[in-house]
Amino acid sequence: MLSDVWFYLFWVAVALCASTGAALFVVLHPATDPADTGNQQREYTSPDYARTAGFAISEHPDTEILIPQRFWLINDNTAEIEYLIVPSGFARLRAAPAGTLDIPDSFLNGSFESVEEYPIDGITVTQSQSPGRDGMLRWTKDGFDFALLVNTPEMNLLGGVAPDFVRQSTALAR
Repeated sequence: MLSDVWFYLFWVAVALCASTGAALFVVLHPATDPADTGNQQREYTSPDYARTAGFAISEHPDTEILIPQRFWLINDNTAEIEYLIVPSGFARLRAAPAGTLDIPDSFLNGSFESVEEYPIDGITVTQSQSPGRDGMLRWTKDGFDFALLVNTPEMNLLGGVAPDFVRQSTALAR
C-alpha cells in the first residue's frame, strides 16, 4: 500500500518537472526579436492563416532534425514557424505574399559580412550572415516571399538547411 503512494508521488513529480521544463522553454525562447515589440502577434495551432491573412503554409520541413514548435501570425500578414534544429539550433521561417514580408529590424539593419546568392532548383536564394552573429536566407517562390532567420547559427547551418527549407516550404492563397 505504501509503495503505491510512492509510485503515484513519483509520477506527480515527473509531471511537474516536465511542465516546468516546457514553461521554461517557452519563456526562454521568445517568438520574435526584442526589436519587434511593437508587432501584433497571434499564436495558431497550425500554419493556416486563411481567415486573417488569406493564405496558409501548405508545406514546410518537419523531420527529426527540423522540428516545428510554434505557429504565429505577425501583424496580420506574415506567417512564422519556430523551429528547433537538432541538436542545438533555433530558427524562424517567415512567409508572406510577395512584397509584404515583415523582417525584424535586427536582421534588416545588420551589416552582414557575407552576402551571396545561389540557385536551389531554379529559385534564387540570398544568404546573409556574419560569423558568430545573425544569419538569414531569403527567397521568393510561387508569389510568396520567405525568410529563414537564425540568431548566432552554428558554422554552415544556413547552407546545410537551405535546400530543405527552399524545396519543402510552400504557401498558398486561400
